[in-house]
Amino acid sequence: MTTPQIEEVNSTRRKFRIEVPSSSVKSAFDVAVSEIQLSAEIKGFRKGKVPSALVRKFFAQDVAKKAYEKAVNDSYSEAVKTVDFQIVSFPMIDVEGQFEEGKQFTYTATVDINPKVEIQGYKELTLKTKEKEPEIDDQVSRTIRQLASDADRLVEETSGRAAAKQDAVKVDYKINVDGKELAERASAGVTLHLDGSTLPELEAGIIGMKTGETKTIKVVYPETVGDENLKGKTAEFKLTLNSIHVFDLTKLDDVFAQRFGAENLDALRSTMRNQIQNMNERNKVAQFKDDIIKQILDKNTFDVPESLIEGTIDRAVADANSRREKGSQLDSNNETVRNQYREWATSEVKGVLALGHIARQEGLTVDDREVGQELTTFAMQAGVRPQDLLKNYGQQVIEEFRGKVLVDKVLKHLVGLAKVEVENAKA
Repeated sequence: MTTPQIEEVNSTRRKFRIEVPSSSVKSAFDVAVSEIQLSAEIKGFRKGKVPSALVRKFFAQDVAKKAYEKAVNDSYSEAVKTVDFQIVSFPMIDVEGQFEEGKQFTYTATVDINPKVEIQGYKELTLKTKEKEPEIDDQVSRTIRQLASDADRLVEETSGRAAAKQDAVKVDYKINVDGKELAERASAGVTLHLDGSTLPELEAGIIGMKTGETKTIKVVYPETVGDENLKGKTAEFKLTLNSIHVFDLTKLDDVFAQRFGAENLDALRSTMRNQIQNMNERNKVAQFKDDIIKQILDKNTFDVPESLIEGTIDRAVADANSRREKGSQLDSNNETVRNQYREWATSEVKGVLALGHIARQEGLTVDDREVGQELTTFAMQAGVRPQDLLKNYGQQVIEEFRGKVLVDKVLKHLVGLAKVEVENAKA
């Protein structure tokens, strides 16, 4: 095969003109005949024993089709081996002339590409957060205390003193927001830990209360709360303190740790530390992801392949339809529908490609072990076996998880490089 000619259609599209010599075309026909011969059946011959001449005669269309596919696949695979750009679409094939055995064959293959872009300014990001990250030792101690609570390592305080920091209290409460009681959020006999893990205003209101006391405590929910209906809202907790408990530290021993699969208390603390650190890193990536991508795209302008945008729109429409009733399904071919997603899809594609370019610039890669861990975690959460995912989706699922792991790794790297500021932080 001669070296292909490559035409630059535009910044994100290339057209290969590929010439397949007659010898390669003949070889493709020979392979096609041999493959069809294995299953061919003609009266008078056993299966797999039909002479090649009769296979060419009676299965001419099948032979030509299989030979064409082999000739194109083999030549295209060779043609793209030496290019210095990333191809991100399947090739659109146009044939010049006829495809015939024993004759040279020429075709064009048009593909979308991800051209190399040098991303600027990603090392000078400033990220803002409303809450200072808690000390890891405090988080470990808090988690151990919560485990102790669940494992009956709490002792009721009977001296009659008021609730204090580091206590655990059992309470009943009802919540009112905008003058309405949220019945679904009422709780009875719930244990709250006064160690910084509770809403600050609620915790401050409980400290100083005595057993049996009832109090109304106003709490402003932070913008980071998961419930959209509560973000920034002022709620009134009508709370009754049922009992005060303290931790029996003498029971936080190796026997206690073994109940949670650890060899001893030190091993349990080490496991907790690793788990909390991983969770903190994931939370930071999730918290800052949109801001990181916005800042990068504000500083960098580049073209993206149209096929990736269209594919992203297809997935968005399919996802929307999965949550709609049959009669209200969106038409994925309707341009008005597609245009509703176009700006979002363009930003999504640009963001992912920008992170990919940063990975290249920073030398960040993903190995098979990391992909396997992520796939296994996903499978466990979804209640399926990893091997079933591979069986159903093949190599595609591996590459999708590889991309996900790489994006997360780049975002984690960028959070580490960024200047993180706590808004309204007190000096």
